[in-house]
Amino acid sequence: MTSLTSADPVTRARRTPPRRREVARRAAGLLGLAVALGVWQGTALALDTYVLPTFTASASVVGELVTGPVLTEDILPSVGRVLIGFMLAAVLGIVLGLTLGSVRWLGDLCAPLMNFMRSVPMPLLIPAALVLFGLGGTMVIALIVSASTWPILLNSFDAVRRVEPLYVDTARMCGLRGPTLFWKVLLPATLPSIFAGLRVALSISLVVLVVAEILGASSGIGYRIQNAAQTFAITSTYAGVIVLACLGWLFDTTFLAVERRLLAWEQGMTGRAT
Repeated sequence: MTSLTSADPVTRARRTPPRRREVARRAAGLLGLAVALGVWQGTALALDTYVLPTFTASASVVGELVTGPVLTEDILPSVGRVLIGFMLAAVLGIVLGLTLGSVRWLGDLCAPLMNFMRSVPMPLLIPAALVLFGLGGTMVIALIVSASTWPILLNSFDAVRRVEPLYVDTARMCGLRGPTLFWKVLLPATLPSIFAGLRVALSISLVVLVVAEILGASSGIGYRIQNAAQTFAITSTYAGVIVLACLGWLFDTTFLAVERRLLAWEQGMTGRAT
């Protein structure tokens, strides 16, 4: 009979209470972040150069940004652009992906076009976006949609194509047809892949936001970072990067919370539920 002390690591991990595992995982993440910030602080103090301010100096400027007019003039507009662009990309990508994946002949017809369009680098679309939409928030949102739609569309398309045919045949034998078959079988089977594409698209949205605002906007976080760099306000430049990183962390954390809530059944089936 195997004792507890001689149990293998996998067995011991399974016997660890889920709450304790979650606390340990979060503590490890915070420790890693603290080490990275400590390295930044120590390196800046050791080099003592203008181009690398300390973390504490940059963080103090972050406090000024989020409590001053920059919050309403730049940060909140950027948040709005990301959310609008991401939601439009989500709707467009899911609808097109599920439609092209379900109608096989139509998907085969459009596959070469999709492979070509998704290979076009986003920066090449900026001149066309400037001509069509001009400078401002509309141009930024259009670029976010054009870049973020593809991971959602391709994941949705591939997920429908990979649905186990036995599931569909069994559902049809039970009398499920049309919309009922879609809602009861196809959509639940594709949701994990769709959410994976949505998470990738969310991170892409933030990247495109910064690039678009740097090149063609008069407000936003990217514009603020570019303006600070051009005026040699180095500390403000790093502060803008910290604000952007915090927004990315907030978006990703919120998205994962929603995903865990909506896909609790899938996590339980794969043994990942805590």
